[in-house]
This record gives sequence, structure tokens and C-alpha cells, in this order.
Amino acid sequence: MNTAPVTPTSPPILSLRWKALVALSLLLLVVNLSLVLLANARAQAQFALHQSQLREQQVRQLHAILKTREHELSKLATLVPGFGVDVSGAGRAAQLAAALASNGVLLEIEWGIGSAYWIDAEGRLSVSWPEGVEPPPPVLLHALADDPERSLCKLVCRGRDGCAHYLATPLLWQGRYAGSLVLGRSLADVLLDFNALTGAEVAVASAAGEAAFPVLTHPEYSRPLLRAAGPALFALAPDETLELRHEGREFVLYRVAALAPGVDAYVINEVTEQRAGIRASTRDGLLLGLLGLLLSEGLLLLIMKPPLRRLRALALALPLLAEQRYAALRERLARPPRGWLQRDEISLMFETVWQLSERMERLQRARDQAEAQLIWLAEHDPLTQLANRRRFSESFAQVVDQACRFGHGGALLFLDLDDFKEVNDLSGHQVGDQLLQGVADRLRGLAERGDLLARLGGDEFALVLPESEPEQARRCAERLQQAIAQVCIESRGRLHRVSASIGIVLFPAQGESTEELLASADLAMYRAKRQGPGRCHLFSLEDAEREQLDARILWRERIAGALREDRFELHVQPVVEVASGETCHVEGLLRMRDHDGSLIYPDRFIPVAEHNGQIQLIDHWVVEHALCLLVAHPGLRLAVNLSANAMVDTGLLDLLERRLATLELDPGRLIFEVTETAAIECLSSATRLMHRIQALGCRFALDDFGTGYASYAYLRQLPVDEVKIDGAFVRELKSSREDRIFVAAITDMAHAMGKRVVAEFVEDAETLALLREIGVDRAQGYYFARPAPLRLDGE
Repeated sequence: MNTAPVTPTSPPILSLRWKALVALSLLLLVVNLSLVLLANARAQAQFALHQSQLREQQVRQLHAILKTREHELSKLATLVPGFGVDVSGAGRAAQLAAALASNGVLLEIEWGIGSAYWIDAEGRLSVSWPEGVEPPPPVLLHALADDPERSLCKLVCRGRDGCAHYLATPLLWQGRYAGSLVLGRSLADVLLDFNALTGAEVAVASAAGEAAFPVLTHPEYSRPLLRAAGPALFALAPDETLELRHEGREFVLYRVAALAPGVDAYVINEVTEQRAGIRASTRDGLLLGLLGLLLSEGLLLLIMKPPLRRLRALALALPLLAEQRYAALRERLARPPRGWLQRDEISLMFETVWQLSERMERLQRARDQAEAQLIWLAEHDPLTQLANRRRFSESFAQVVDQACRFGHGGALLFLDLDDFKEVNDLSGHQVGDQLLQGVADRLRGLAERGDLLARLGGDEFALVLPESEPEQARRCAERLQQAIAQVCIESRGRLHRVSASIGIVLFPAQGESTEELLASADLAMYRAKRQGPGRCHLFSLEDAEREQLDARILWRERIAGALREDRFELHVQPVVEVASGETCHVEGLLRMRDHDGSLIYPDRFIPVAEHNGQIQLIDHWVVEHALCLLVAHPGLRLAVNLSANAMVDTGLLDLLERRLATLELDPGRLIFEVTETAAIECLSSATRLMHRIQALGCRFALDDFGTGYASYAYLRQLPVDEVKIDGAFVRELKSSREDRIFVAAITDMAHAMGKRVVAEFVEDAETLALLREIGVDRAQGYYFARPAPLRLDGE
């Protein structure tokens, strides 16, 4: 049952615009509220300051009015005795009473005098005006009794009868104190003047209770306010105010203390308009803030809408990068504007994505080309453009399989160029490469459609004829030889020509395995070489070399099994300083452990491995195992042997670089030994490899020196640290004068070039003494120790 693929759904998102809107709204709300609260606080403080200043001003005004009234009474007291009164004899009181009776109305109307008294020198009340008026307050009489000749001014409240301002003025007659004239004036006039001056209501209190306010302005207006204030009014301190809301109006009340003993005044200021103004200002601030908030939010949404729309388009287009649809992405994303007023960070992002898509497209094209190139290189030889061994093996296996399946025969032609090494040695690898290219072109021209042509490596080529009889294969081989003989390369005045030895094997008649067929063709090619250059040979099952072929195939399997099962071992033998007898390092000698536990020495399997290509794997195993031994034995210095194949194996250098980068060990503890013959045969490659390995910190020794070229020129070119004299010149050192001369000559030559000399196969003390006399630096052999296994576990 087919089910449609489930597309993962993205979790819901909260758009940036709403995040920014919420953040901005909260910020502006806090700012606006803060500003409104600050403005309100300032308005309240200004209101409180104004009320404080107003209170101080009104207190001064009230006291000033009282002083003015007192001054008026004082002047009036001096005028009253002169109102047509003849003050003489015993009728002074009667005359004053008559004057008040005749002019009292004028005093009341013009001056607001509500009462007048004459107290004689003996302190008796002689005259009271108007008739029926209450006598002077006792507090005034007591004060006059204590000091009758002093002017007194008293503010006295008499409960419901109200409050009055009394002034007692002493009068003299014939130079003597005659009595005191007391004038009384109602306090209501003072309060009305204060109300007219300030607009504030005022009430005078003499005591708490029902008659607490005997005098007040506009009682019908003020008294309800005073009652609403309640006991809190009487608890006010002189510097405190009481705010009161009554019938929708607002008032501020405060106390003016001690107008007179036991007499206080309470002032009422209406602040309804001021409070309403503060509230209106606060409300307007809030409304303006909210309006600003709404405008800011709208502006923010308006500003953010286009960028967010572009961001969304970018987010929807970016998956096209993963799909490698670069042109579609650029088509979906319009080019960013160029004007600086229109450019912003999103424009930069668009430009970056645009440039990224172009760069990724170029990289993808380059990657595709590189992949195609790598695929091609993996299957072709870059020098000749022919198929390589890997491609050849795969295609050849298919051809053989089809031949077996459909019952038709074919032929494999294995070509090896004769004396090709001499071309490289005489004129260099560049000329050799040109020669190989010329041969490949000739072979390509002769190969027919359906034939399989490949370069297997070095100077070896192979041509597969899928459907061919033996005679056709021979004629094809002859045509190939004729074509190759026509290849001519000129270099430095030399004409280089080559011929080819060709081995022919038929399939499936002479084998159905590609490995078997290649081995048979190789054997046939060597048979052709023995016949002379430019020959061909058809493989025969009766060839004497068949046994050797079988042996090589068997050894190939044994070597592969030993590599697979890790049955190779390194047995170490010490290398000793001749002068001191101390071990300077050990040499690791390769051994293979057979299935029965016996040791197999390298002379039995190394030639086979070199012939069939397994030597590269063995070299890599030796290097890897040597590094592991150095890690397991921190004090060890180890020398190992490399094959001739290692001189052209770039993978060996990569392995060494990679392992040294990951292991914490001194590269100077590792010495590589290469034979003189192997180094000279690939002189340029060997020199390059030695220099690069020495750059890593490792050292080199030239092994078996003297058995090959033993040339001073070669020794000078090779960057080695040690020269190891072959054991053939050391074994008979005691009895052979020629060997002693040769060893001495090599020692002197190596020392002159700054290289140490090591003698191999030292088997007795006499040989060691001769080496010491000659000046050899180090020695190695059975005299010191036989090779012994060294394991990774430290034993």
C-alpha cells in the first residue's frame, strides 16, 4: 500500500512585526505613563506649593486686617470724648452717656462700633452703650483691674453671641487718670473684609462643640463644610491642611492658630477648578500618549511591512539553495535596489544571498566537473588517456563473462616496451612520457570498435579482442609491433625508438579468471622477451613456466592472507656503536608467520609481492607497525626497510604525514633503509621522497651499499644519513685484503660527505676490531644479537 510522504509542518511563528509592535507598545506605554505620572506629580507639587503660599499670604492678610481694625479703634477712642461732651465735675459719666446717646448711631453706622463702656478710675462700669448691651467681658475687666492705665486690645468670643474686638483706652483728666473708654467692634466685619479680599470663607472658633463657630462668613455655605470636616478639623496642626470633597466640589481647609487666647480661625479655599485642571491635564496627557502610541504602532507596521514581506520571500526562496535551483532562486528574488535611500540591511542580505547563489552555482559546476574528472581519473590513465588497470579489470571481467556465456573466444594481448628504462635514464622522464603518449596514440589508432585498450602501468599495455581467433590475434600483435616501431622521439640529438614484447592468451580456452589470464599473458610476454625485442608469444599450457605461475598465484594468496590476518612480524636486531659498544638503535626485520607457526623470511615472499603489486601493502604495514612500536616503547629508536616500490608510492608519504600528525612521538626515532639498487633505479623519485620524509624529521640509511653501483656521484645525490656496507664485504674482512681496502674506501668517502658508516653481518670480535681500526661508526650482526620479535605490549 503506497502512502504519500508526510511533509513536516513548521511550528507556528510569531511575526517580527508583532514582536516589535508589542515591545514598542510596552515601551511607549511605560514612557507615556511615566511622563503622565511625572506631570501629575509636578502639578500636584505645584498645587501644594501654591496652596502653601496662598495660606501664608492669607494668614498675613488676616492679621493685617485685625491690626488695621485695632488701629482704627485706637484713633476712634481719642475722638469719642470730644463728641460735644463737657467733661467736668462729677457729671463726666453722665456727659459721656449723653454723647454716646446722641452720636452712638454715627459710631455704629460709620465705624461699626457695636458697644461702648466707661470704666472709672475705681474700676466701676459707669456707662454702657447701647442700652441693654452686655457688660464688658470679664477677661477685659480683669486686665484693666491689674493695669488700669494701660491700653488693652482683646478679641473675645461669647458663644452664640459672637466675637468682638475690644479696645480699652485710658483717659486723663487734669493730668490724672480718669478712667478707661472701652469700644467694642464685631469680628464679623473683619471676616467679611477678609472674604472680600481673598475670596476665602473663614470661621472663628472659640471652643469645640455646638457653638464652635460663633462667627463665620456665609453660614449657609460654610457651615455644612465645617460639619463635613468633623473632628479632623480641630486636630489640624497650624502647618497642615485638610482636603474635603463635598457635594461634588473640593475644598482645602487650614487653621490659623491663636488669633487670641482660645480663639482660632479656620479658612476654607475652594480648589474645585484647580483640581479639575490637574485631572484634565492628566487625562489629556494620557489621551495624547495613547494617540501617540497608536500612531507609532501604525507607523511601525507601515514601515515593517515591506521589509518583512521581503524577508518572508527570502525565507521561502532559500530552500531552493538546498535543491541546487540557483537560477530559480535568483528569479524569485528581485535584484536589490541600487539607490542608497532604498538600500538597507535586508538589501545587503538579498545581495549576499544573490552572490551566494551565484558562487554556489559556480562551485556546484566546478564540483560536478571535478567529480566527473575524478571519475574519469579513477578509470583512466591521465598520461595516455587510456583506461587504467582498475577500469580494465572491470571491463575485462565483463568481456570474459560474455565469452563464457555465449561460447565465443577472445584474446588478451599484453604489451611491454623493450628497453624503455634506457630512454628514461638517458633523456629523462619527460621524453619517456612523450614516448608513452606516442605509443598510446598508435595503439588507439589500431584498436577497433569494441576492443578494450588500457595502460596497466609503467610501460605495460593491454589490448582485449572480444571475438578473435588465435591467428587473428597473432596478426593483430604484428600490426601493433609495426605501429610501435614507427614511434620516434627526438631529444638532444638522439632518436629514441622502442619495440614491444607481446604475450597473447586466449579466453576462455586458456582461463576464465581475469587474474589467471593476466598472469598467463604476463608469462607469455616474458617468454617473448627471452626470444629478443619486438617478439610475441602465444601462451601455452605446456609452458615450463606454468609451475612458476602457479607458485606466484599461491604466494599471492598467502601474502594476502597474512596481511588480512596480521601475521607479519618485525624482529629487531641491535645496531651498536663500534667505539663504545652501546646500542644506538635497532633494525626491524620483516618476517611472515605461516599457519603452522613457522617463520617465512622475506626472500621468499618479497619478490612475489614486488611482481604482483602487493609490496605496497607490505610497505604500509611496516610503516604503520613501526610507528605503533615506537609509541609502545618510548625509548626505542627503530630502523625499517622500504622496497623499491616505496620510492614512487605517494600514498606512503601521506600515511606517514597523517600518522605522525596524530601520534605524539619524535620523528627522529624512525629511520628508513632503502637499498642502493632501489634508490638508483628511481633516482629522482627516491631523492624527492627522501627529502620530503626528512622534512618530517625522520632519517634515511642507504642499505647494501657496494652490491650495486657504489658510485660517488649517486651517493652525493642521495640525502641519506647513514651508509650500510653490504655484509658480503664484511664476512671475509679478516682474510680478504681487497674487502678491507673497499670498506676503508667507502668509510673515508662517506665520512668526507658527513655520513655515518654501518657494517652489517659482524659475527666475531676480530671483525669488530678491524672495523674499529678502519673507523667504521656502527656495526650489526650475530656477534651482538640475533633478531628477536618485539611486540606492542612492551615485551
